Amino acid sequence: MDYRVQFLERQFDFDRAMEALENAPWIGFDTEFVGEKTYVPILCLLQIVADKNIYLVDTLRISDLSRFLRLLEDPEILKITHAGDNDYRLLYTLYSVTPNNTFDTQIAAGFVGYNYPAGFGKIVEKEIGVTLAKSHTVADWEARPLDRKAVDYAVEDVRYLPDLHEKLSRKLTRLKRTEWAREENRKWETPDFYEYDPFKEVLSNDMIHQLDYQEKVFLIRLYQWRRDKAAELNVPKETILQSRHVSTVVRAMKNGQSAFRANRTLPENVWRKNLQDWELIWRNPVRPEEKAFLEGLPKPFIESAEMEWTMEMLYHLVKLRCIEHEISAALLLPRGEFNRFREKIDGGSNSFLSGWRAELLGKQLVEWINSRRIAHLHWEADGVKLSPK
Repeated sequence: MDYRVQFLERQFDFDRAMEALENAPWIGFDTEFVGEKTYVPILCLLQIVADKNIYLVDTLRISDLSRFLRLLEDPEILKITHAGDNDYRLLYTLYSVTPNNTFDTQIAAGFVGYNYPAGFGKIVEKEIGVTLAKSHTVADWEARPLDRKAVDYAVEDVRYLPDLHEKLSRKLTRLKRTEWAREENRKWETPDFYEYDPFKEVLSNDMIHQLDYQEKVFLIRLYQWRRDKAAELNVPKETILQSRHVSTVVRAMKNGQSAFRANRTLPENVWRKNLQDWELIWRNPVRPEEKAFLEGLPKPFIESAEMEWTMEMLYHLVKLRCIEHEISAALLLPRGEFNRFREKIDGGSNSFLSGWRAELLGKQLVEWINSRRIAHLHWEADGVKLSPK
């Protein structure tokens, strides 16, 4: 379809365009932002496709996006995106808005035979027969006026969303997976999906189990200090303290300035600038929330050879089931999530053991994964029989 492209730079024009969409059955949208300069990414451009129009909204000049945000919240309007979780996460961070009635082409594609996550260009090429230009996937979205090629790229990002929705929806219907895709999208429609876990960085750092109690408390606080400092200065966290230096700082704190001076891996200007802050948070008494977290911290996971083999085998049985049904295994079972579940780490989700995942895997496989029972092989003359002990 040929769309009329409108560049919206004035609040009045934007409000009028969004008002016209209040009764629209659907909209497609995408965002362009710059995330490497500031703590919170800068929203630079908002692209919206609806009916016969594509709106390019200059969000550097239009400050009030409330009329668009109401469209996102409206359960009567379908929102079509590709890899929309990043867009929704940014909009939640900036405006505390939670979407309703969402459809994501990347998720839908994962249910109809594409690998997950499949790129937008690949899906467009296979479903619509159009090859997208790839030369402008990285652009200076803060620049004004926008480069012509950047504008063309921004338009392409939403132009094909309606057609993809139609084609992928038909495939989902034929395979009886419409509700499965809907279930997966529904996760984005609750505030819990966007809430930040202050202990997430701590849990992802393997050294937590190698530290004494005071060092563990300090590791928690060091990550919090880095986030607070980055937010205060509105710079990326890595600008404050690079992740690769976190363990060095934690290990050196016990012995103070002499330990930092002797360590050549941490730049001197970094520790001299921040040592006073670190010493303060090192000395502060343990807070109740820190104590509660450390008391609930899972023990280091020690897996027997039999259990390791069993869980690997179960993981590949799940992948086989996905291959048989032409569903992306990475959509059903991200390896990282499975490992957290397998090692009983807090934050590892059991979501793949319920809903459409349980329906696809079947009761026996779900129960086996959940019970973590050791696999037993029976070698027989005509084959091998596999069963849980």
